[in-house]
Amino acid sequence: MKRLNIITMVLCCLLTACSHEPEPIRYGKDACTHCKMTIMDKRFAAELITGKGKVFKFDAAECMTGFLKENPAIAADAKSVFLVNDFTNPGKFTDARKSFFLRDSSLSSPMGGNLAAFQSRPAAEAAKKDKSAQVYDWSLLLSKNK
Repeated sequence: MKRLNIITMVLCCLLTACSHEPEPIRYGKDACTHCKMTIMDKRFAAELITGKGKVFKFDAAECMTGFLKENPAIAADAKSVFLVNDFTNPGKFTDARKSFFLRDSSLSSPMGGNLAAFQSRPAAEAAKKDKSAQVYDWSLLLSKNK
């Protein structure tokens, strides 16, 4: 009986370790996987969960796309989850594949990419301040970063 309890506990630990849920970002403490800077700004942070459940945290969407460029197998894995913070709702993750990204010189993202994520195209368009600002969807953003 004791052996069965130990096996059950080990299995439970293993199953919870493979979670595909986002981990909260500890702003001011967690470091960006790509650039190693401390993640500070809730408007720009991003997170990637691989198909195997490994979590990577980023201080900006441009760091996540840079990481994906260097790790094409993770980028191509259909089970990977890409999350970005919604600029209009800081600290709230949204699915990067369904998000729209505004590149505008008036934005000061941590890595200087002037890039912010929005849940909808109208929200991104409404935030434009520079006439030359561009709005991208996820696939176009990834192709621009190759």
